[in-house]
Amino acid sequence: MQTEISTLIQAYIEQRRQTKLDEIEKKKNVKNGVSEIELANLNEQIQTAYQDFDVQTWLTSAAVRAKQISLATHAVKFTHGSAKGSNILALASNTDAPYLDSSAIVTPAVDAVGNAAALDVAKLLQLDDGNATLAVYLSQGDDHVLRPLASSDEQCQLWADGLRQALEVKTPSSHTLAKQIYFPIGDNQYHLISPLYSSALAHELFHQVQYSRFSDEMKAAREAHKKNQSSDIDVVRYSNLAVTISGGSKPQNISQLNSKRYGKTYLFPCTAPDWKSQYQPPMFGSNWFDSREVGRDTYYLVKLLAEFLVKVKPLDSNIRIRQRRDRLADQILDSILTLAAPHQVNAKGWSETSELSPAQQCWLDPQAEHLYSGDWQTEISRDFGLWLNNRLEKASQQQLMLGSEALQHWQALCHDAIREAGR
Repeated sequence: MQTEISTLIQAYIEQRRQTKLDEIEKKKNVKNGVSEIELANLNEQIQTAYQDFDVQTWLTSAAVRAKQISLATHAVKFTHGSAKGSNILALASNTDAPYLDSSAIVTPAVDAVGNAAALDVAKLLQLDDGNATLAVYLSQGDDHVLRPLASSDEQCQLWADGLRQALEVKTPSSHTLAKQIYFPIGDNQYHLISPLYSSALAHELFHQVQYSRFSDEMKAAREAHKKNQSSDIDVVRYSNLAVTISGGSKPQNISQLNSKRYGKTYLFPCTAPDWKSQYQPPMFGSNWFDSREVGRDTYYLVKLLAEFLVKVKPLDSNIRIRQRRDRLADQILDSILTLAAPHQVNAKGWSETSELSPAQQCWLDPQAEHLYSGDWQTEISRDFGLWLNNRLEKASQQQLMLGSEALQHWQALCHDAIREAGR
């Protein structure tokens, strides 16, 4: 175990050294060459890189710089980019938790907050040998995992104590820019609660959403669904998502994981369910068009038609005006027919004890057709025409005075709409 983690540390430092050397070599191999002075400077940088990335030298530097960062699952900077309160590292899990929170994650991602120049130390602490990360070993006091790399026990202890500064919060504190809740406990005493954003939970949700959107498996499942083919994978969709951005164009200034998420956090809808009132059939009043539900649902459509008719009143009628008028009237009819549909599929014979006129009983209650021997469709159409004329005159504040010509036109539109609706 010790050899494995120490080998990972050596490989990590060597990789960082090679990255630095590659950058220098790229500068040396420019197309037009470099001057002797520039070449000497680059060669000096190579020597410095070999010295700086010596394992013991680099670990000593990392132990000093570790205090500039905090490994955390909950970070204060997500509340405000300038907040300087404590970050919390909470790795305890509870798979039986009744709520979705960070404790429900079996292996939460660990974030790093602080000086972006010291994030290489955070990556060091998150090296994992398959059993645990270096951070976990140090938090449990297993300092000996560093011993194979140290020249003495004292040097090993120095590294462990220094690196542990990124894991510990010696003096927990909040900040004026953090969200704070004062909870009263009596006698003018309060608990100060400072909720912290869970970057670990946000990271887990981010990857779940990304997987559902862009993974090859999910793409194949969606394609199978589209073609009505079977698939071993369920198609998962997250609807009505919102996205917040933390850190703007520099997400790394907030945290390491925030940078990996490009600053994005997905928010799920938490709106209350739509209120659905208990169904009530129209039992009172002889004319359903005068009911509150019809008036409420058609108010703005009638107002729109009235405003249009007032506007074109001084103009000569033409095909464009008539088409626009009929489209607005059809919208009103569509709304009314939509309202009528639930009544038409209600329990058979519900209208027997209502005050509705026989014709409207026949329309809204198909089982009541035997109550009216006349042409109930014509009667309903006339009721609609009279109702619409009256509503338009009121909506226009009596600027419109509509007579029999308008009545006959509305009546014809309604008759056609009822017939097309299959009633």
